[in-house]
Amino acid sequence: MATTIDFEGQQLTAVQGDSVAATLASHGIYDLRLCRSGESRGIFCGMGVCHECLVEIDGQPNQRACLTKVDRSMKISRQKFLAETNNVEESIRNGNTQSPEVEMPQLLVIGGGIGGISAAAAAAESGLDVTLLDDRVQLGGQFCKQPALHHESAFQRNTDRQMKLGQDIIGRAISAGVKIITDAQVWASFPERDILAVCGGQPRSFRPENLLVATGAYERGLPIPGWTLPGVMTTGAAQALLRMYRIIPGQRILVAGNGPFNLQVALELSKAGAMVVGVAESASRPVLGSWPALYNMYRGSRRLLFDGIRYVCQLKLKKIPVWYKHQVVSIEKSGQALRAHLKSSKKNKDPSISSLDVDVVCMGYGFLPSNMILRSLGCEHHFDKSKRQLVVKRSSNFETTVPNIYAVGDCAGLGGAYSAAEEGILAGIHIASTMRHAPGEQLAIEGARSRIQLAKHRQFQSGLWKLFETKPINTELATPETIICRCESVKLDDVSNAIRAGCVSIGEMKQRTRAGMGRCQGRYCGPILAELMSEEAQITLEEDGFFAPRAPITPIEISKIAMFWKPE
Repeated sequence: MATTIDFEGQQLTAVQGDSVAATLASHGIYDLRLCRSGESRGIFCGMGVCHECLVEIDGQPNQRACLTKVDRSMKISRQKFLAETNNVEESIRNGNTQSPEVEMPQLLVIGGGIGGISAAAAAAESGLDVTLLDDRVQLGGQFCKQPALHHESAFQRNTDRQMKLGQDIIGRAISAGVKIITDAQVWASFPERDILAVCGGQPRSFRPENLLVATGAYERGLPIPGWTLPGVMTTGAAQALLRMYRIIPGQRILVAGNGPFNLQVALELSKAGAMVVGVAESASRPVLGSWPALYNMYRGSRRLLFDGIRYVCQLKLKKIPVWYKHQVVSIEKSGQALRAHLKSSKKNKDPSISSLDVDVVCMGYGFLPSNMILRSLGCEHHFDKSKRQLVVKRSSNFETTVPNIYAVGDCAGLGGAYSAAEEGILAGIHIASTMRHAPGEQLAIEGARSRIQLAKHRQFQSGLWKLFETKPINTELATPETIICRCESVKLDDVSNAIRAGCVSIGEMKQRTRAGMGRCQGRYCGPILAELMSEEAQITLEEDGFFAPRAPITPIEISKIAMFWKPE
């Protein structure tokens, strides 16, 4: 159903059910808020992690445009850095007068992606009382993104494998009797498996017998000059706009980064009508010497290998160039567009692609585990140097170092969506078995099959990332004026000055510069600073080299926190 929104005096056509971010992007509006330094910011992650797309809606500040749906005629304006807030005391006074009862399901699953839903379904089919929380209004996660309800007819789910898979597993969980709670913001997790969430605006408190975390991953940020400009977004954000709302984020698009996900999204954007000017891939072009990696991929999953080959062939047919060993080194404003500067590490460089004028730059440099809940629960992690990320320690049954707390999927260390599905099934069966709920014959057979498939998918992933292996980049492309902490506008020069002044820990860096104190709570600058501090101090990076997790896990209004305790 069509409606009209007012954006700072402009009357814009909108579709009810689309996100505010998608609606504004469809009208070519990318700059949505003003940051501390006065610069404009816009859609970046597209999944509610970065908080860069904050807008004011009908006088209410701090609304994430990428998650807020257009459900009426709205008056929207750009968010100012120091937005006026509602009277907190009045909000608390008029709010909930009774703290919520503690709910104690046999299994609580946090995360409605492919891993979490698979685990919930398997456990429920075995007879457990299962509750699943997801922060989106629709299940499916990043890999199995489901279109907004009013866009369903525009998709042929039977031909889109990822959407069809999502539809199937969601249906399976519903049929199994899983209690599904969407629009659930988990803001605190404490020892003894205490989980506090705001679900549909109401407080909910959980203390499950078993807890399974399947919160997925988010895209890694790479600080280069201009990476905070409106119109620069993650590859996943562009795909979310397209798959969920049928919105192309811009007509001329450059996709840059590392990994096969960029090839897939570039092809999807092109098929939808965008002019993809090219894909800048930092890894080398596959050659004869790549056969060991390709062989591992073939043995792991021939179908996925052939999917990748098909992406490359179709890009060629569409005359979309893939520039291997190329890196976007800076982005700047050029009139109403962006100018991206590229650099090649090849000996024979092509000067014709040194700079490109585009509407949107999509950056995809891999993913990082969304492990804040696991870390705040006290689950031990170790730093994986090859993957450059914290990985939770797990048993063969996916139990963490804290009894009765499990982790599956990319939040536990990146293994891909198909691995997450198999891990979820196996974890769900195991949890049910520990509670004397043996799986039925069919589910037991599925579990045995999942164990085999998991090994194959892991083999495929090892070959895949060997094929796309490239020299790791942290702050090498940043200039002194490049912003490292997006939320607090902390520049590399600020970080360097703190180090020269004797700063030796990431905690002290936070105190001196405010890096990591913004709304994303260090999710983007934390890994960058952790590696930088480790290099400067010449020490091995471990979990204590990262920002310590603290409640609230995600920003939440004080009035909502107050709903969890009775007034004096």
